Amino acid sequence: MEKFNTINVFSYNIWTDNGKREGKGAFASRIPLFRDKFLAYKPDLIGFQETMPYQRQWLMDNLDEFEVVGIGRGRNLDNESNVIAYRKDRFDLVFLETFWLSDTPHKPGSRFSTDQSDCPRICTTVTLRDRVSGVLFRHYNTHLDHVGAFAQAQGVSLILNRIANDFEVNPLPVILTGDFNVSPDSEVYKSVMGFEGMDQKFTDATADIPVSFHGYHPESGRGSKIDFVFTTLPVCEGSAFAAKDGGDGIYLSDHYPVGATLVLSRESD
Repeated sequence: MEKFNTINVFSYNIWTDNGKREGKGAFASRIPLFRDKFLAYKPDLIGFQETMPYQRQWLMDNLDEFEVVGIGRGRNLDNESNVIAYRKDRFDLVFLETFWLSDTPHKPGSRFSTDQSDCPRICTTVTLRDRVSGVLFRHYNTHLDHVGAFAQAQGVSLILNRIANDFEVNPLPVILTGDFNVSPDSEVYKSVMGFEGMDQKFTDATADIPVSFHGYHPESGRGSKIDFVFTTLPVCEGSAFAAKDGGDGIYLSDHYPVGATLVLSRESD
C-alpha cells in the first residue's frame, strides 16, 4: 500500500502594521485569532508577506514550533519582509537568501527604475531538508509590486530566472508562494504556469480558491484572487482552502491565508 509524506503549505499576507494601527484591524487585535484558528490548520511551511519588524519579532518570539527566517526589504534591512516560517522539528535549513527584485538583486533597498512604486520588492528563498524522507526542496516567497504592471513582469521574470538557474545547479522540487498582486488571467500568472525553465511544470495548488484579498471587509462580497501557492510537487486533490476565520469585525488579515497539502514523497509498504 502506498503511503504519502505530505506537508501543509500556506501563503499568508499578514497585513502590514507598524504598531500604530488601531482598532479591530491592528495586529494586536488579530493575534488571538491567529493563535486559536490559523495555527489549528497545522501549517508546516508558511510564506508570509508584509511583516513589519515588530510583527516579524512577534512571530519569532511566539511561534515556538517554527523557525522564522528573512530580512527587511529596506536599505538597512528594515521595513517589511517576506519571512518564511518552517517547523523546526520537521525541516533542516540548508540555504537561506533574500534578493531584491531589481537590476541589482544583491543591493539592499534597490528597485526597478521603470513603473515600480517606491516600495522595494524582495524574494526570500530557503532550501530545506525534510527529516522524515530526506527530500530536499526549495521555497521561494515573494510580494510583487502593487502599482507597475511592467515592474510586476520584471519581478516575476527575475524570480523565474533564479529558479531556473538554481534548478540547473541542483534539480530540486520547488514551492513558490506570495502575494502577486495580479489575478489568474494576468500575464504574470500565465508566465508562471507556462514556465519552461525546468523539466517540470508549475501547478497552482490554490487554483480552486476564488478570492484571497477581501480588504478586511469580506462581508461586502467583493474581493480578488491575488495570493498563490505554486509548486512542482504533487498536490493532494481537494486540499486547497482559504482560512476565512473571523468574527465581530476581526479577521486574520485583509487577505485570506491560502494553503494546500503537497506530497513530498511516496513510500510503499
